[in-house]
Amino acid sequence: MTLAVFSDFECPYCARFAAMMKELSPEEAASVRLVFRHLPLSMHPWARRGAEAAACAQEQGDHYFWDLHDFMFEHQKELTRDNLLQRLAESAKSLSGFDPGKFSSCVIERRTAAQIDRDLAFAEQNSIDGTPTVFVNGKRIQIVGPEQLRTLIRELAETPSMPRAATGSPAAQSAGQGVKQHQ
Repeated sequence: MTLAVFSDFECPYCARFAAMMKELSPEEAASVRLVFRHLPLSMHPWARRGAEAAACAQEQGDHYFWDLHDFMFEHQKELTRDNLLQRLAESAKSLSGFDPGKFSSCVIERRTAAQIDRDLAFAEQNSIDGTPTVFVNGKRIQIVGPEQLRTLIRELAETPSMPRAATGSPAAQSAGQGVKQHQ
C-alpha cells in the first residue's frame, strides 16, 4: 500500500498523523510505502525553512530525512523561526555518518527551495490546500485514527488485486520526496 501525505512540520495535526504512523506494528508498517510531500503553509513561520532543511538532510540519505522529520514533529512546540536551524543542526550532529557542513551549506544556500516549490505547485494544481492530506493508493482519504489506518491496511492486504496508484496520482509521484519503505 502506498500512503502519500502532504504535510507541514509546524502543523499540529500533521504531528498527530506522524505519531499515529509510529503506532503501527512492524507487520502493519511493513506493508506501507510512506511518501512525504512538503506542503508548508504560509501561516506557519518556520514550516518552509523546516521543509527545506529536511530536504537538505535527505540529500545525504532518506534515513536522515526521516530522522529530522521525527525530530521536528516531536519538538514542534519548542521550535521557533529563530531557533529552528540551530536546533536541527544540533540534532543532526548525533546522526552517524551525517555531514553537518554539507547540511549547513545546503540550508544557507537554500538549495532545496525549488523542490519545495514543486511540491507546493503540485498541491495547488491538485486542489490540495490543507495538511495533512492523505492519499492511499492514489485515492484521497481522511484518516482520523490508528485503528482506521490498521483496518485499511488489513483490508488492502486481503485484496492483493487492488490496482496500483495511477502514474499521475499524488501517491505515485514521489521523485525527490521522503519515501519510507518498511522492510
